[in-house]
Amino acid sequence: MIHETKPETKTIFKAIFAWEDEKEEKWLEQMAADGWKLISVAPYIYKFQLSEPEKVIFRLDYKFTNDKDYQEYLTLLKDAGWELFATFANWQYFTTRPENQDVPEIYNSGKAKAQKYRRLMGGLIPMLPIYLLILNPAFGVFDPDHQPHYLAGLMTGLQIFFTFFIIFVVYAVIKIWLKIKNLESQQKE
Repeated sequence: MIHETKPETKTIFKAIFAWEDEKEEKWLEQMAADGWKLISVAPYIYKFQLSEPEKVIFRLDYKFTNDKDYQEYLTLLKDAGWELFATFANWQYFTTRPENQDVPEIYNSGKAKAQKYRRLMGGLIPMLPIYLLILNPAFGVFDPDHQPHYLAGLMTGLQIFFTFFIIFVVYAVIKIWLKIKNLESQQKE
């Protein structure tokens, strides 16, 4: 009787934010070099399988999958040596295994790379008015006087959550905007 063993896997929960994508790329590359092959990714959740150490380069891009030029975009990157590994929430995870020290880049300038973050901002900013409307007392969504008594605590908790969430989204927009300005200024230097 042959007994097959399942390959060892591990799941890591790691909070890496949208403006830290280069940090995420380097971390995933180091995990592959240490013999942990990425097998799936979800927001803040990474699943790895033990394997032979290998040099894998990761690049993340933010592109709406429903854009009419999405298939052309994928073909262009594939022709440049990038393989689409995973997609979630419009983030594209590309990999390549360089045969020498030359690593192709997805973007050839700071200005071009800044466009990725502009697309990301286009996904974040429209959420703000929605959350602000939800928190607006005029609508009474979180007003304890307009809710059954047994829901008052839940509504207060949700109001606190949404308040912190809005603060975080505003912080994220500022961080991404600063990253855009930094990338665009690199072009001028």
